[in-house]
Amino acid sequence: MLKKNRDDRKKTKEFLTNEKNITINKDNKILLNKLVEISSGKWSSVAPVPTKKAIRNNSVKTKGPTSLNMGVRKRETERIEKENHAFAKRLFDK
Repeated sequence: MLKKNRDDRKKTKEFLTNEKNITINKDNKILLNKLVEISSGKWSSVAPVPTKKAIRNNSVKTKGPTSLNMGVRKRETERIEKENHAFAKRLFDK
């Protein structure tokens, strides 16, 4: 009887551990998808920089950046995206 209880507790613990791992993996996949979307620019708050070809094709000259710290924000965004890619790579490698 005592051995049966131990086996039942062991099975319950294994089941709960497996359920927890499944939940963690599911959450990790959701976070990874969000990181990929962010790094691809889907949620970017900074407008993409136009290419030289696009600038040449525009007959109307556009103004420069509307903010003095546009370059700083762009570098910060690039740094964050780089960190996100490294984090995503670590998630995939596990």
